[in-house]
Amino acid sequence: MNSNEFAAVPPSPLQQAGLQGDPFHSNSIELKEITSATILRLHSLTSAETLAAALETQGLTLPLQTNQSTGSDPAALCLRPREWLLFSEHSEAEHLASQIRPAIDPDQTTLLNTSDGLATFRLSGPGAPWLLSKLSGLDFLGGSSGAGAVQHCARTRMAHAAVLVHYHRPGDGDLPFVFDLLFDRSLAKYLWELLSESAEHADDLANAFEGSS
Repeated sequence: MNSNEFAAVPPSPLQQAGLQGDPFHSNSIELKEITSATILRLHSLTSAETLAAALETQGLTLPLQTNQSTGSDPAALCLRPREWLLFSEHSEAEHLASQIRPAIDPDQTTLLNTSDGLATFRLSGPGAPWLLSKLSGLDFLGGSSGAGAVQHCARTRMAHAAVLVHYHRPGDGDLPFVFDLLFDRSLAKYLWELLSESAEHADDLANAFEGSS
């Protein structure tokens, strides 16, 4: 066996499910798979304020309230009291973990690499909040409209699939807002087909009500 085979990039969740993983485009939506994200889960018995102060010394700002999100890369998403996801497109898992470990007490806090167990889809374009609002009971239109829209996250269900939605500016924070969907990688094909097949109606809604949301 060629030694290069051991260094081959593993298939993405969509590729593992038998799809090519090429971006999907409609009139008002772009849907693509993010294949290189690092996702760490942080859970602590330490108070959020104490942990946040410790991580601040390592250059990481931790949100204190559920559904808050802070930072660009890495971003920190508060899932519930004293539990967070840390998301990065540019840092390897070990590099990000090494930044955090000096600030935490291992007897009080756990840090797990969940990158391989989750998939990430990115939705952008004016039709994106309309598409998400079709599939979930949350008000994605209200949360993403106007100059006052802020970075945040929320957990919901889309056709019975559990999804964490992260509304943020990717990269260095200067790009337009996008919706990242994080979910169990076994659901990748199901959610991809659900989103792409629902896009046409979302296009119609975006076109009919543009500027009125």
